[in-house]
Amino acid sequence: MKDPEKVFDADIVLMESTYGDRDHRPLEDTIEEFAEVLDETHAAGGNVLIPAFAVGRTQEILYHLSMLYHQGRLKQQMVFLDSPMAIRVTELYDRKRKSLNPDDLKVLNIAAQGDTSNYLLVLRLTRTVEESMAINRIHGGAIIIAGAGMCTGGRIIHHFRYHLGKPNTRVVIVGFQAAGTLGRQLVDGVKRVKVLGDELVVKARIHTIGGFSAHAGQHQLLGWAGPYRALRRRESPSIPDS
Repeated sequence: MKDPEKVFDADIVLMESTYGDRDHRPLEDTIEEFAEVLDETHAAGGNVLIPAFAVGRTQEILYHLSMLYHQGRLKQQMVFLDSPMAIRVTELYDRKRKSLNPDDLKVLNIAAQGDTSNYLLVLRLTRTVEESMAINRIHGGAIIIAGAGMCTGGRIIHHFRYHLGKPNTRVVIVGFQAAGTLGRQLVDGVKRVKVLGDELVVKARIHTIGGFSAHAGQHQLLGWAGPYRALRRRESPSIPDS
């Protein structure tokens, strides 16, 4: 996506601050960490499961997988986008490419020699339930991207049922996991989880890659708020605990 435009005049500014107290890892380091996890999983003979939000996060992950593919660094030969909503959104991104960051697209277009169908040749879109179920017959060498992003439902749950108990599985968390969600339990390192009514022993390795977050880090937040001129600064009224 394009960087947010800076605004200079406002009476009041309301900001989210999920990561207001820290910064994310630099993008280059994040991609290297991601590539290392993919290599490790390939060497172990397992699959990579990526719970991802359908809008934004999925497309960013696909972009970086495409770049790794064209750099000859993606050893997996099967990438499944297993989310009907994410598939539709990805198709929308394709139709609205002119609205995206031209510099990022230029890099990918050069790598794909100008052919959008070559962005990620190993990508497979699984629209139907039957196609989704068939993925679980693949015991290694696949990357599976599915919703829901916090593992609260969706097709990722079914893949967990088949793969969380395997030591060579890697689960890559690429987004914020709210308290009380299955995704948060995995990030917190629980050894057993309940999935579709069954209790599963978690033998898969869980990797949290925070640099892919869509939330701005501290310096990005300050960089966006800094240009405001003559902003009437007020402290928010304290809200008593309920």
